[in-house]
Amino acid sequence: MRISLRLLRYFTAAAETGSTTAAARQLNVSQPSISVAIRELEALFDDTLFTRESGAKMTLTRFGVRKLAEAHQLLRAAASFEADDGGDAAAGEVQIGVFSTIAPVYLPVLLRIASERFCDLSVRFIEGDLMQLEDALRSSRIELALMYDVGLPADIERECLAELRPYALVPAASKLAKKTGKLSLHDLAKEPLILIDLPHSREFLMAPFWQCGLAPEVRYRATSLELVRGMVANGLGVSLLITQGKAGAEPAAIERPIREETIRQPLVIARPARASRTKAAELVAQCMRDAVNEAMAKGAGRAARTRRRGTRTD
Repeated sequence: MRISLRLLRYFTAAAETGSTTAAARQLNVSQPSISVAIRELEALFDDTLFTRESGAKMTLTRFGVRKLAEAHQLLRAAASFEADDGGDAAAGEVQIGVFSTIAPVYLPVLLRIASERFCDLSVRFIEGDLMQLEDALRSSRIELALMYDVGLPADIERECLAELRPYALVPAASKLAKKTGKLSLHDLAKEPLILIDLPHSREFLMAPFWQCGLAPEVRYRATSLELVRGMVANGLGVSLLITQGKAGAEPAAIERPIREETIRQPLVIARPARASRTKAAELVAQCMRDAVNEAMAKGAGRAARTRRRGTRTD
């Protein structure tokens, strides 16, 4: 038996959905077709791809994890070959990942730019925390990711787009919002803190306080940037953030720069180091660069207007 793209698609769909029924629904084929394809592959490899328990979700074996990464690479190479057949790289599909807290700021801009430039290019995305995106890159479920570099390992290649400084988010009606100039971490640490509670992110955002020997009271934890902004706007505390607010962000929460020189957060395009790059993925990478530049320029303009309003108030 020869490996076919059909078998690889059936296998990857089952792995990603966790069941043959869901995979069949996704691909619009019969459930037995998925089951037969998996049995054929396991017979060819003489090894199991999934562990199966009654009523439980299908789980990849260690061998299955390795084969899934290879299947993704082969399917991507086939899509690239097909798209390049007519000399048009701006066609086909590119799978990307975006860190969940920055997705509302950059992803809509990225998708708009890509659709305006390349109407035949489909950009599919997943959101996740930093660890989930790292796993998705390693397993080749995505070709590139827009994320923060918080100690990415050597097998993940990264291109730095910007180095972002932490800033304070304070209620607009608070005394901190009315102070002139930059805010000190010492002042911020006296207030209840609302912390972004995601792997790596929480440690990174606490590090500036720790560097100054400060231990603020963490009153609330949230995984959503919008929730943090809403809580600050309602006077429930202050926050230290990296990701800028998107257009139309909560006006009752004010962004203020930090006085102390703190560690900076690299915003990067991440890719598997040894994976081949498709032309379509490179086009999407350029859209990422332009989306970040556009969003940051708008954010800088909003920050300047906020500073001017604060000066007039003082």
